[in-house]
Amino acid sequence: MKSLIIVDGYNFIFKYFDNKAITGDGLEILRGKLIDDLIQYGHAKSFDIIVVFDSNKSSQNNRNSSKIEGVEVIYSGKIKNADSVIEEISHSREGYDKKFIVTSDNIQQTVIFRENIYRKSVREFAIELKQQKTEVRSRISELGKTSNSNFSSIEKRLGAKSKEEFSLIIKRLAGNPKNKT
Repeated sequence: MKSLIIVDGYNFIFKYFDNKAITGDGLEILRGKLIDDLIQYGHAKSFDIIVVFDSNKSSQNNRNSSKIEGVEVIYSGKIKNADSVIEEISHSREGYDKKFIVTSDNIQQTVIFRENIYRKSVREFAIELKQQKTEVRSRISELGKTSNSNFSSIEKRLGAKSKEEFSLIIKRLAGNPKNKT
């Protein structure tokens, strides 16, 4: 069985970045960054992840959802706020051993929890995300160390005739003004 993580998106962003004044483009950038981090985390941990954003101030009446590289992104719509969507999802999604709700919202913390539904604070989950990024960077670094010793450029792997043919092609392309961008 799998685990499900449901993240209160704006709650995470405003608590993690500790700034209630984030708006417009800044908010969009942080939303994208959070989704990217969740994608990486979900792939590494094999968790299903849902992130819910309030959109009760938007013109969208109904809930809107999409899947981005395995992460389900939900905008609550005007009718419901993110908290009520999270509560609904946490009780209706079946087939999970554990469901974790990432929020620092005190009301959410007391309303949602039942058997196999747990809370993670924004701070706690942010630490897990950071640890995951560190592990990935470390693995990439290790791969780089082991594979660099076996790496050789294409130039070293080509025979003399192939090098000469590529050189002619490059000269032709460089001399043709239609190929310049």
